[in-house]
Amino acid sequence: MRPCALLLLPLSLCLLEGAVDALFPDEPRPISIAPAHYVKEYSVFLGSGQGQSLVTDSGSSERLNIQRMLKVNRTLFIGDRDRLYRVDLNSSPPGDLHYSQRLSWKSNHQDINVCRMKGKHEDECRNFVKVLLARNDHTLFVCGTNAFNPICANYSMDTLESVGESISGMARCPYDPKHANVALFADGMLFTATVTDFLAIDAVIYRSLGNNPTLRTVKHDSKWFKEPFFIHALEWGAHVYFFFREIAMEYNYLEKVVVSRVGRVCKNDLGGSQRVLEKQWTSFLKARLNCSVPGDSHFYFNIIQSVTDILYLSGRPVVLAVFSTPTNSIPGSAVCAFDMEQIALAFEGRFREQKSPESIWTPVPEELVPKPRPGCCATPNLRYNSSSSFPDEMLNFVKTHPLMDESVPSLGDAPWIMRTMTRFQLNKMVVDTTAGPFGNHTVVFLGSDTGTVLKFLIQPNVSLSGSAISTANQSIFLEEFETYHPDKCGRYSEEDRRILGMALDKASGSLLLAFSPCVVKVPVARCQQYSGCMKNCLESRDPYCGWTPEGSCVFLEPGTRVTFEQDISGSSTSHLGECEDS
Repeated sequence: MRPCALLLLPLSLCLLEGAVDALFPDEPRPISIAPAHYVKEYSVFLGSGQGQSLVTDSGSSERLNIQRMLKVNRTLFIGDRDRLYRVDLNSSPPGDLHYSQRLSWKSNHQDINVCRMKGKHEDECRNFVKVLLARNDHTLFVCGTNAFNPICANYSMDTLESVGESISGMARCPYDPKHANVALFADGMLFTATVTDFLAIDAVIYRSLGNNPTLRTVKHDSKWFKEPFFIHALEWGAHVYFFFREIAMEYNYLEKVVVSRVGRVCKNDLGGSQRVLEKQWTSFLKARLNCSVPGDSHFYFNIIQSVTDILYLSGRPVVLAVFSTPTNSIPGSAVCAFDMEQIALAFEGRFREQKSPESIWTPVPEELVPKPRPGCCATPNLRYNSSSSFPDEMLNFVKTHPLMDESVPSLGDAPWIMRTMTRFQLNKMVVDTTAGPFGNHTVVFLGSDTGTVLKFLIQPNVSLSGSAISTANQSIFLEEFETYHPDKCGRYSEEDRRILGMALDKASGSLLLAFSPCVVKVPVARCQQYSGCMKNCLESRDPYCGWTPEGSCVFLEPGTRVTFEQDISGSSTSHLGECEDS
């Protein structure tokens, strides 16, 4: 088998060898491209309150440097540099968005001075909000970099007033605002994935708070992590799953190859014995995620960029993920779907090992795998009712064999959406599984590093076996539209146009898009651009839009009683006359 078939080489090199023989699916253009001037109509948050602009304590204006955004019901929380904002989406008047409460959360002079003495620039020695979670119905859990001395605190959702004492942010929040991290609460415990040190050498999955002991991954072990970039975490069943990308040690005989992974830990893990894995995970395992175009040699999208929470499509628990190609390859992005049950099944397969530093990685024969199965969760009322009682042989095995041999296949064994040779890279995603007036359609919004958003209607056909049937009509490219408002958000650098976060606000039929200097509120559909022509309205195939007897194309509120026509299947407009040019 050629190396490219295993994705051991950059895609550009694979193409030079002629290794990618698969015929790529056609990449149709969008049915509609929204006029660029629409961005001037969108509401924007620039850090101002009702009747006041964003100012520093010294009275000078300062642009935002947004790091996190969290929507809880109809309230939007925005984590900035040195500040946290609360925006009430219900009471916002027409026009731009304004905060109702603002928390100033600055680093003290001592932390700033130490940060400067360690060689960091003044702009880095600030408090960047990197963790923003709802701890319960009334409390926010927030962590900031605090001039490279991370700190965490609880705040009231209603008033942003402090609740209790601050705690250390070490292993909960990165030191550097440029570093990726993820965090979530599960069963009252905080699960985080970040780096624990000033130099960002020690990557960790960490559990703290709650009633169970703190646990972490093994320190400085490249079999566990090799320069990981954490993307997302979610809870499912007895486990917490982490999605990330890292340098693949199993391909260490080539150049640095980055692959996408899913790892998991047991929520009830209590650590190992005093001899092996004490205060460390006994259940951490990881597997590769396969998002590729099949053929004689698969064309892989290796760089995971974004993952949804669990969606239920045709009753199956599914996550959608955005992947891209490496920078030295053909530029491209893809969306692949993964069934959570298939992900779980991958952790029941064979383990992979490297017998010596010079040898290639191979599967571990089943007869050499100790019992109980490494990586399993302890079960109350059975022989091993706590992870600390697992035999040393089993703990030693899981310590040296965290990698599974088989990859997790994507549903349909091919991307559901794919864009190659485009002017932008897709990096964020939000999904509406109840789109349209009857809530019976699924629409995917894909954000990019230029502020462009792509909207797709997906029609998954997921069988009872959990495998998806890939068809030519798997996804319909409905619309492409711009979202960044340079006149308001600023004409800074290209990096400022990169979408940092996306949230769906169903109540207002809007997307909330976070950029570094602003948050923009964008309608999920621009139905009015089709008004004046019934055929254009129906041919848009947009589940949010409908043609009314009054002769206009309107946005359809969920559960609307308005009489309307749609043609989502795209099969009933041939009898209509062509539209006149406006």
